[in-house]
Amino acid sequence: MTRVWLNRAFSSVRAVLDLVRQGDQAGEYQLVCSHPRPSFPGFLSAHEHAIEPNGLDESEYVQFCLDFCCERSIDVLWPGQSAQAIVAERERFAELGVRVLAVASPETLDLLEDKARFYAEARRFSIPPPESLTFDTAADFEACYTQLRSDHDLLCIKPSVGINGAGFRIIDEHRGSLELLLQNAIHSIHLAGLQAALAAADRFQPMLLMEHLSGPEYSVDCVADGRRVLALVQRQKPAASAYGQLLVSIPAIEQAVREMTEAFGLCGLFNVQFREGRDGIRLLEINARVSGGIGYTGVAGVNLPYLALKGWTQGFGALETTATQAGARVLELLHYQHGEDVA
Repeated sequence: MTRVWLNRAFSSVRAVLDLVRQGDQAGEYQLVCSHPRPSFPGFLSAHEHAIEPNGLDESEYVQFCLDFCCERSIDVLWPGQSAQAIVAERERFAELGVRVLAVASPETLDLLEDKARFYAEARRFSIPPPESLTFDTAADFEACYTQLRSDHDLLCIKPSVGINGAGFRIIDEHRGSLELLLQNAIHSIHLAGLQAALAAADRFQPMLLMEHLSGPEYSVDCVADGRRVLALVQRQKPAASAYGQLLVSIPAIEQAVREMTEAFGLCGLFNVQFREGRDGIRLLEINARVSGGIGYTGVAGVNLPYLALKGWTQGFGALETTATQAGARVLELLHYQHGEDVA
């Protein structure tokens, strides 16, 4: 039996644990889950759980992980928290007999985290990222805004490095800060207010100024072997006032994901985000981690978390070819809805 540890992660890890246990009919995996909060929902689906300490810096956290692996006889670490730092130290884990599951090399993980660098690399793919410019001073912002605003009616900003949309704001030229506050426009910022905030700092972490993409958003969960996509599920996210997600089949998205998989050597389970704009679908990001919506894929006919774990631990070449075919057939399921009728 292989003991697999999923360390601190988002609540979606519960769906991963459920799906792995559903697929693991032979009982090959013993799943261990840890998190600082005793009420973490993932504990309900793990064979074992543990409470992690709070307040550790990154090097201290890596040492905690090394110690935990020894204490709990862990064979495989599927990292969530501090994944880049853990992958960078995977040789230390290997010395303990622990395999660290990595979607890509440490260098590639760093690239994927830095949206400015990633966008520069990603312009060669068949679905490019949105038009964007990078700035780190108020003066740079003014020049970038003048340049992009001449081509786009609405612009937005976000930090070059960040997760879960932290720092993302749509720039509003008309409504003032108080009006935005009273209207609960939490993802918008008044242009004058933004300019004042930027001017108060000499220099700040690099940020992206981008065209705003107002169309449907697509989230693609994928399993790959480092060269080829073995299975993927495309999901169209709902509008803000709707519930559920649709499984869709967009050939252009599949082609772009295949290009990125080969270019970056992506392996295991990862997620790619796209969104439609004025000029068509655009690439937002590659998440080298489990997506928040991975649970939606559980009814898609292919068990992505289990397929990825089995491939990582037993070799992707050992996977049955029907898994790849099942992933392709799922793409033809155009109107799946989760939760309630959206018509």
